[in-house]
Amino acid sequence: MLKRVYLLAILCSSLVLAQRVCQSPDALFVDSSSNRFLTLNIFVPPTTSSFTLAIYDQADEEEVSQPSSFTLYYPDGSLAERLQEYKKGEWSQYGITTMGKWGVWRLSISGPQAPSGAGTVRNFFIVRTEGDVDLYVKMEPRARVRFAPPHFGSQANHIFTIQIPPIQRVRFNFLRPKEANNVKVSFESPKKVSFKESWGGLGRGSVEFCEIKGKNLEGVWKLVVSDVTDFYSIGIEQELRLFFTDSPIIKFENVYVKTFEEGSNTPIPARIDITSPQTLLESYVQYTDAEGHCVLSLIPDVLYTITFSRGFEYEPYQLMTTAEVKSLSIGLRRRLKRPLGWYCGDTHTHTIYSDGNDTPLQMVEAGMGEGLDWIVLTDHAVGPNIQHLHIAHKEGMSLSREGEFVVIPGEEFSTTYHANIINGTVKENANSSLSDVVRVVRRMNRQGKVVAIKLNHPYWGGTPKAPEIARQTPLLPLLEIWNDDGPKEPQSAYLLWELLNKGWKIFGDTATDTHNRKSSKVGARRTYVYLGNLPLTADNVTKALLNGHSFISRGALIFLSINGKIPGETTSLVQGEVTVRVEVDSISPIDRIELVNNGKVFHTIPLGGMKMFSGEFRLQLQDGWVIAQVMEKDSAFPLAMTNPIFIKKGSSL
Repeated sequence: MLKRVYLLAILCSSLVLAQRVCQSPDALFVDSSSNRFLTLNIFVPPTTSSFTLAIYDQADEEEVSQPSSFTLYYPDGSLAERLQEYKKGEWSQYGITTMGKWGVWRLSISGPQAPSGAGTVRNFFIVRTEGDVDLYVKMEPRARVRFAPPHFGSQANHIFTIQIPPIQRVRFNFLRPKEANNVKVSFESPKKVSFKESWGGLGRGSVEFCEIKGKNLEGVWKLVVSDVTDFYSIGIEQELRLFFTDSPIIKFENVYVKTFEEGSNTPIPARIDITSPQTLLESYVQYTDAEGHCVLSLIPDVLYTITFSRGFEYEPYQLMTTAEVKSLSIGLRRRLKRPLGWYCGDTHTHTIYSDGNDTPLQMVEAGMGEGLDWIVLTDHAVGPNIQHLHIAHKEGMSLSREGEFVVIPGEEFSTTYHANIINGTVKENANSSLSDVVRVVRRMNRQGKVVAIKLNHPYWGGTPKAPEIARQTPLLPLLEIWNDDGPKEPQSAYLLWELLNKGWKIFGDTATDTHNRKSSKVGARRTYVYLGNLPLTADNVTKALLNGHSFISRGALIFLSINGKIPGETTSLVQGEVTVRVEVDSISPIDRIELVNNGKVFHTIPLGGMKMFSGEFRLQLQDGWVIAQVMEKDSAFPLAMTNPIFIKKGSSL
């Protein structure tokens, strides 16, 4: 008891309290394993010339081979100071002169390295600021920021302040221990703000969430975490800030945004990237909703650069503005025009229910805002324990919009190889071969379901045996292209050609494999499927993938037909000749279009930097298969590539 009183006295009296104080909970921590990094933000107003930054018990808990590091950065990302006054059981204090650099500063903390053969080592600490600044953490949707039980004698309660903009829903994601008698959560709303609270997810011990909803949640809230006797993590879908003070200095103005398609004035969802010299260290990406609306929370008197985009089919629009503008109405111009019947999507995405950063709602929101028509949610899983997939699918599929956007359930079956199940899931164990899983999927199709399977990123270093596994699976219907290790990207296409030369009926698709919609744009690589007059549904998209009625792209549209047949179909040679039609529309200058027959380029169409082409001609070729690809100058990585059209001697099929 005496020790606790002594420690509390240290925490309360070691810094002079004449100025404003912000203090993190007891305790923050970093370690040598999964919690290696922690980032705290400090908002410095333009009127603040100096402040004190202090760290209690900065020294590591145990013997380490390399100590923890504490580094402070200016708003522009340049180094302000390495904090190297490591002290045990007392405050390490640093007087900081702002040098006129106001805005969001960053305190980056990395964990210690353990000695050889040792287990996990940790560093527990408390961070405190004194002066006219705000200390806080900017939350990601995934529950990454971890808090420990009190380590220095404080009460087992953590109280955070949150500023909520004028929205109707906030989702908090948690990882809490299974025991219900600790780490309890409650909310204190501003006066006159009424709300309803609901819990969901997988429950304690795994991903769970709490949604608060109301007509207008705007105001300063308190998040109270009590009975903290074990570790827990927090994430916030809306990426709000958790302040370590009751009364934040930082203020925000609301800017109401509307996005629409230029020419038609039809509301469309879009991506918004927001940055400024004062907020370079805070990633701020938002999407307008299906009706083209959202609210931005901007700091007054800051000149922001705001970029509106909607995938590569639309021209991005950039402007500079301040929060004082109050509202923005932005039209986006389409620069690539698709023929009717073609729909694009992303077959490989992850959410917080495996190792992704975003919720299913956010991933769907991003798919819409990046100009896609469909998306497949493919969180990692293996074996029969796939409850997390069902929850992710339930959350995501409820957001489908008939005829406009479809959410397709999926799974990344993750063992020594990774294979995406599209429009379904499987319950096979980790020792199942790819052939075993392919047979299960084929059986599902015979039973009336429409399910596809593809082998993912065959040249990714994490699955080094994937190319050989592909060669041993003759019934594999799909191979993922362009999702490998950097320079190896083109190799996956060459593997596809090799398998086609074996006489296999296999098709390629591409996807982003995005784990974070901000840093890896959904649909940056996308697959286009042809449905013709069929409606946009999960089954029809999956059938088109299985039939190869598709092409893949990272910046161009390409439409190939031979004797009127499209990719995935079969045509015949007439006296060794065929009629080939190619149409291309690109966002980048095209060096050439290549026609590949059985793995070899047999005809090149030089374009010399043009962005569009349409042509029809008679060509002689061998029976087998033909694809077309759009090539940039000095690059082996196509902008777009079709799936094969099969060529047979004799009658068309």
